[in-house]
Amino acid sequence: MNYLQSLNSQQQQAVTAGLGPVLVLAGPGSGKTRVLTQRIAYLIGSLGVRPYHILAVTFTNKAAREMEHRVVDILDGETQGLSLGTFHACCARILRREAESLPFSSNFVIFDTNDQLELVKTAIKDLNLDIKYFIPARVHAVISNAKNELLLPENYPLQNYRDEAVAKIYRRYQEMLLANNAVDFDDLLLWTAFLLEESPAVREKYARRYEHVLVDEFQDTNMAQYILLKHLASFHNNIFVVGDVDQSIYRWRGADYRNVLRFEKDFPDAQIILLEQNYRSTQSILDVAMAVIDRNPQRKHKQLFTERGIGEPVRLI
Repeated sequence: MNYLQSLNSQQQQAVTAGLGPVLVLAGPGSGKTRVLTQRIAYLIGSLGVRPYHILAVTFTNKAAREMEHRVVDILDGETQGLSLGTFHACCARILRREAESLPFSSNFVIFDTNDQLELVKTAIKDLNLDIKYFIPARVHAVISNAKNELLLPENYPLQNYRDEAVAKIYRRYQEMLLANNAVDFDDLLLWTAFLLEESPAVREKYARRYEHVLVDEFQDTNMAQYILLKHLASFHNNIFVVGDVDQSIYRWRGADYRNVLRFEKDFPDAQIILLEQNYRSTQSILDVAMAVIDRNPQRKHKQLFTERGIGEPVRLI
């Protein structure tokens, strides 16, 4: 295909990698999304994989739209049936289809952030707890983190009185969500992960369907998302993830860069491909960035380079 000629050698290696698990460790400005979208196009256009058998997930609606636009552009629209979207959107579709296995019906509503905070406030008041001590936004953040780690109220770790109170708030919060036939954003991941874990028939249905699972910005996945991906790739074992632990900035919302290390442990036969050519910065900037990040021992070294020249020396201000 003509588009392969526009890729550098490392990008070509990633796009045309063989079957099985593939981990693409991509430096900043190295064309991560480009590689992922062209991998999808390669699977459909060159390997003859039906779009219906491909799942590609990313983190924002904007990124999903951009990926879909690029794939459609390369393949002249031959993408009908392709599952491409955010983690939350893909999970919502699965939950609506499989609602008979869940404690809510298929027409469930998704509470937004304001709705969630109001529900936490109500739970705190119902339990006669001090709302000045148990600040709703903070309690909600703790509940969100627990869900990202797949912890339900009954197995929430208890070390002190505050933990016990938060676990009670969490339990009441979940009861009210279900009473309203509602879920929050974290529930979309949580319930899908549990559904695939606890229902072998449902897990096999989706794992058989998705011959190829592709993930953008893999370093920003949390534990729930990682478990989800493992289940969805459990039949065909074709999982293609692109990410860079050096760019993981979403720890506050549950992202766990250690998922890259878990991937290497859980898929020991994975192909590991580095994307090291940067298209955004000068070499001076890359050299300084590498000098800083190379001090982190828990990472694979990447030798970033560019064809944009040495550029001006970096100034410390």
